[in-house]
Amino acid sequence: MLASTVLASSASAQETPPLRGAVQENVLQAQNTTNANQTNGANNNPARQTDSGIPARPYEPVSPGALPQDDDSSNLGLLGVPIDDDSPPSGPADNSGGLNAESAAPAAGTVPVPAQRPGAVRRAGVEDRLDEEQTGSISNPPIEQNREANPPAAAAERDNLPVPAIERRTIRPDPEPFAPLGIRAGTVTLRPSLSTGLRATTNADGSSDGSSAVLSETRLRARATTDWSRHSAFLDFDGTYDKTISGEEYSAPDAGLRGGFQLDLGERTTVKGEAGYRIRQEDPSAPTTIVGTSNRPLVQELDGSLGVRHEFGKFFADVKGNVDHTTYGNAEFSDGSTVSQGDRDNTFASIALRGGFEMSPAIKPFVEVELGKLMYDEAVDVNGFRRSGPLLGLRGGVELDIAEKLSGELAIGYLRQDIDDPRLAAIDGLSVDGALKWSPQRGTDVTLGLLTRVEGATAPDDSGSIFYEGTLGIKRQVRSNLDVHATLIGSLRDNTDGSGWDKGFGAEIGTTYWFNRFVGLDVSARHEFTHSEVDTRQTEETSIFMGVTLQR
Repeated sequence: MLASTVLASSASAQETPPLRGAVQENVLQAQNTTNANQTNGANNNPARQTDSGIPARPYEPVSPGALPQDDDSSNLGLLGVPIDDDSPPSGPADNSGGLNAESAAPAAGTVPVPAQRPGAVRRAGVEDRLDEEQTGSISNPPIEQNREANPPAAAAERDNLPVPAIERRTIRPDPEPFAPLGIRAGTVTLRPSLSTGLRATTNADGSSDGSSAVLSETRLRARATTDWSRHSAFLDFDGTYDKTISGEEYSAPDAGLRGGFQLDLGERTTVKGEAGYRIRQEDPSAPTTIVGTSNRPLVQELDGSLGVRHEFGKFFADVKGNVDHTTYGNAEFSDGSTVSQGDRDNTFASIALRGGFEMSPAIKPFVEVELGKLMYDEAVDVNGFRRSGPLLGLRGGVELDIAEKLSGELAIGYLRQDIDDPRLAAIDGLSVDGALKWSPQRGTDVTLGLLTRVEGATAPDDSGSIFYEGTLGIKRQVRSNLDVHATLIGSLRDNTDGSGWDKGFGAEIGTTYWFNRFVGLDVSARHEFTHSEVDTRQTEETSIFMGVTLQR
């Protein structure tokens, strides 16, 4: 009878609709406990007797804690359900396993969730998230509170952030892998180079009666520049020395040193200064050369300039002062005698005023007035002439600055050199000056240089001449380690002694192959000549050079 009652109670409990909320969970636990007591007997009663009188072993569940504690069993009625004493239903269990009376009724606005079946395993995190997002019956603390409460876990979150993919570093090739690196000392970079080789020439000294020879040619070049943030300065040296190995005896130096600076005084005022020194041999085709000498006299030139430029609005003004001093060495003859040329030593000082306006940042036309004075160290030369006198120059031109494509200036005008001695006529003529650099494409540079100067004379009743020279150079980088260059030189000399025009022309082509940044192979060929109505001024030369260049 008791077994039938228990089975009926169990079936009735399974057919009863499940209760909602935490109350159902407590009731189901109580029913499970009651069923166990009805089957095995209450824990607080003595062990039941079997039919044979032997005490029966009480039932012990495999899982500990399946039966309620002894002190709670007295409060359970039939089927393990708490006795109905008109008390409010008990609430959900708290974290410690007891009952929380304050949380018996669900909060307003929440939807209860069916309780977990007894003995079921609750999936950590999944149902808690469902409770929070769908029901709100169990509120989880904010993420910030969790991080404050569990700092190690929060630190782990930060440490376990996803790591970005390892990108392969892009290595850009060097655009100039064979360019010199230079020697750096603070804010100054020095780039030296040394070229040495052999030159075979048909005219060793470049005179009208010169003969062939094989020369040892050595050229040293060095350039020092600064990388200051505001101002700038530079220093250049270029020197060549030729010495005969076989053939006509010849040796000659040709060296120059030039330095300069630029100071930016504010946004619209610039100060520029330059100074230079050069030592060379006198041109054998010049009309001032003494005929019959066994040497080519040395010429030393020392010059300096200082200029200030100020811009106001679209206009600009430029004031520049210049001083040149030239000395001539003694002429030597084959018999050992010498002739002093001290009466040719002179100093030239001038000041140039330039004004212009800015049509655009790339094009700036200007006009210029130059006033100067030519002063000989000896007021009267060996022939009794006073060759000092004032100079006047009027020019108009344009300054160009088109980024990296075209830069420089070009001017054309009128030049006149008066002479204090009334027996000598003034020298005047067209003046053309300029220096341009053009880069039509990367790796190709075209340079143009134009020069006009007044040359004195030593012969009686000869005032002198105007000399014009133009240079066109093209350099092409065929490959990163192969350079090809070509140069054309043309000259005109307007003689006032009635001998007409002297015309000169020269062409040179060469190439440099770089083995690395430091060593290169040079090969070049050159041809030049001068035509004149005076036989002693006619010259012609052809030469070939081969050597190596060392640079840093």
